This record gives sequence, structure tokens and C-alpha cells, in this order.
Amino acid sequence: MSSCKRQEEGALRSHDCVLIYRSEAEGDDSHSPDGNVIRLTTKMLTVKRLEEFNTCCPSGQLEKMAFFQCMEEVEKVQCFLEESSSEQDSRSGQNEAKEQVWSHPGLKGTAPAKDERTAPPTGDAPAPPAPFDHRIVTAKQAAVNSFYTVSRTEILGGGRFGQVHKCEEKATGLKLAAKIIRTRGTKDKDEVKNEISVMNQLDHVNLVQLYDAFESKNDIVLVMEYVDGGELFDRIIDDNCNLTEFDTILFIRQICEGIRHMHQMNILHLDLKPENILCVNRDTKQIKIIDFGLARRYKPREKLKVNFGTPEFLAPEVVNYDFVSFPTDMWSVGVIAYMLLSGLSPFLGDSDAETLNNILACRWDLEDAEFQDISEEAREFIAKLLVKEKSWRISAREALKHPWLSDRELHSRLSAQKMKNCCSDGQGPVAK
Repeated sequence: MSSCKRQEEGALRSHDCVLIYRSEAEGDDSHSPDGNVIRLTTKMLTVKRLEEFNTCCPSGQLEKMAFFQCMEEVEKVQCFLEESSSEQDSRSGQNEAKEQVWSHPGLKGTAPAKDERTAPPTGDAPAPPAPFDHRIVTAKQAAVNSFYTVSRTEILGGGRFGQVHKCEEKATGLKLAAKIIRTRGTKDKDEVKNEISVMNQLDHVNLVQLYDAFESKNDIVLVMEYVDGGELFDRIIDDNCNLTEFDTILFIRQICEGIRHMHQMNILHLDLKPENILCVNRDTKQIKIIDFGLARRYKPREKLKVNFGTPEFLAPEVVNYDFVSFPTDMWSVGVIAYMLLSGLSPFLGDSDAETLNNILACRWDLEDAEFQDISEEAREFIAKLLVKEKSWRISAREALKHPWLSDRELHSRLSAQKMKNCCSDGQGPVAK
């Protein structure tokens, strides 16, 4: 249906990528001699640096259908470029992901911050690294108790997989967390080994690190970095924890930093939610993303579909069992930002079926009283993520450049407002 012009002996370049789609209304089946370019009545979509495109497209229904089909081809080419660029970046030591950025035509854009390499907002230090160097771990055929003292009473968390216990390495006294995963068969074991493989590739301060692993007949134990600040979800539902907009910026920026690293490594998390984000401690706004049990390696040339996740945070393409990619995680970031700002869940219905219908309809708004004092930058940020068509969502890299996460003047104003409210009545603005 489409083809790509290549320059310099097949090297695909982001500044000269031309996609051609067929006008279904014409019905001409002639082809070019080399079979690479469809020679029909065509419409040309010229992609300039993968940031914007121009097209002249009639209003006919078939032309519109062809246009949106072509958008999927644009994403496929973009993913190819991302993969190639990511490989080049890793060799040259660069750390920025080469991701596609589309601007939604129905939204008024806010000018990006002047400094492209924006500094993190003032008010909190980066999350501390793990107390050990990044490791490449393989599951040992041994008992975890031979090397670690696992506390059966200090349970840090739990879920569909089993439980997480506090533990200590016998040789060093290092405090860690042991995630004990029940495995009933080969399939279960393979899923946990996929989680180990994913974590072996992720080395970032906002992603919890893997230290060791043990395999037995009925379970696999992952020994990980210990984080004791509790779930981000607990702060959302805690009436005594009055999250401000500035607090939310600090959280969301770190989430985007972690997700940008994952996407640079071509890994999708696919289960982002406040329960899977841990606070480093009770006092700061430092976080680490956890639970890579549903994460998948994304191969741009292969189409990936998934049918799992938590209903409230599922992207429309997951609900529809359609193809997923980097924007699927960014939808979840939008839902988390919405929840942190308001304490409300944007799509939650009285049943899972109603929740999924709300997601498919992309039915959400910022009309509740909880959003009354929220900045325009925050509103626009959410609007650029909670978009049904995944091609229109901003990437993690672009999110970090968005004024809401990068504008120092905005952050100074919000921080000053937070301090003013704390001094006047002992409470920050309630974002509940």
C-alpha cells in the first residue's frame, strides 16, 4: 500500500521520507516497473523530520480511510528510524530516544521551553541510584535462603504474582526486597524469565533494579532494590497527603524519565499505574517504577497485541486488541497525571464494562471542581496524552520538553504558591 523513497544506496533518512498512498476512489491498478512505488493518482505525505506533515486530501470518505491507513505506515517507518537511531545512540553514548512526535491538529500548542535540554524542576533531588551496580542476572538453581534472610512477617506488597518480602543478604547485610512468584508450569516460568531479561536491560534511577534471582520447582524469587516509601497510589487516596500541582510535576517528570529510558531500549511497560510506582521514602517526591512482569520487548517490524492490564489504565488500542507501541504507555501516563491532579479516575465506571466503554469513547473532561486551579499547561499536557488515536500522542521525550514539565518560570510560580498556602493555613492546595 505504501513505499518509502530511499537515498544514498537505501539509507532511510528522517528528513526525506515520502509516503505514498493509493486513492481508493480511482481504482487504477498500474504499478511502476520496479514495483516499489505505486504509480496511480496518488497523494503524497511528506514527513519533515518526523515532527509534522502536510497533505492535500479531499473530503471523500474513502480518501479519509486511506489517509488514516497511511498514518499507520508513518508510525511503522518512524519505529524503524527509532530502532536504527537507538543503536547509533548507544554506540555514541547519547541518551536521548529518537521518538516520533505528532501534534494534535485540534489543540492549540503551547510554545516549548527555550532550552531544549531542560533542567528538572527545582524543589527535589533526583531519585538515588540503587546501592549496587547494575547487574546481568540469571536465575540460580538454588534456595534463596542459602544466601538471604527473607522476612516472613515484613511484607512489602503483593499482587497477582505472589508477595514481596523484605530480605537481607547474609554476606553483606544489604537490605533488599524478595519478590516471590508462584510458577505452576513452564509457561509461568518463561514469563518470569522474560521479566528478568527485561530488567537486565534497564539501568536507570527511576526504574527499580534487579540484584539476584533463584528458581525452584514451585516458584522463582527475584531479589531487587529495596524501596520503602510506599506506593504512589497511597498518596493519591490519603486525605492527609495534599498533593499540589507542583508535586504532580515532580512525580510525572520522573515517570517520563523512566519510560523514556525503557522506550529507548525498545521495551514497553504495559502496566503503568500508581500501584506500580514506589516512592523512595515518605518525605520526598522521588519515585521508582516497578513490576515489569507484563513488559514486552518492542520490535518495530513485528506487530504486538496484548490482552492484559488494569481496566482503568488501559489504552483504547489494548481494549480493542489492536497493535500496541510506545504511545500505549503514554496513555497510562496521562491517566496517572489526571489522577494525581484531582484524585479522580478519568474513565472509571460502575463496572469494568462501563470503564472500557468510557475508554473507547475517550470520554473524559476537566470540568470537575478539582481542576479549578490547575494551570493551562497541565490541561494541555493531559490533552496531548489522552488521545484515542495513538499516533497523535506525544512521546516520553516530547513530554519532558512540554512546558508543564520543563518551564522553570511556571515551576517557580507553582512552588511559591505552594509555600504561600502552606504558610497561610498549614495545608497545600488539595488536588483531590
